[in-house]
Amino acid sequence: MSKSVKGIYKNGQVQLLAKPEGVDEAEVVVTFPDNDQSPRGHGPRGRRDAARKWLREAGWALGGAPYATRDELHDRTR
Repeated sequence: MSKSVKGIYKNGQVQLLAKPEGVDEAEVVVTFPDNDQSPRGHGPRGRRDAARKWLREAGWALGGAPYATRDELHDRTR
């Protein structure tokens, strides 16, 4: 199972902001976020808002007429 720990890269070294529990030695992959492309805000709400914006810009309909009622759905199948 992989673990994620935030850190800071400075002067050619990565300093972890927390010690990962249960890890004495491990291979790591360091990913640098692209700050110019990151969504506004942090956490789930910022990512959700960025995803909604992207979907709207891509032409996806995110709303519209209300859903049909149960009776309307059954009338269509008779």
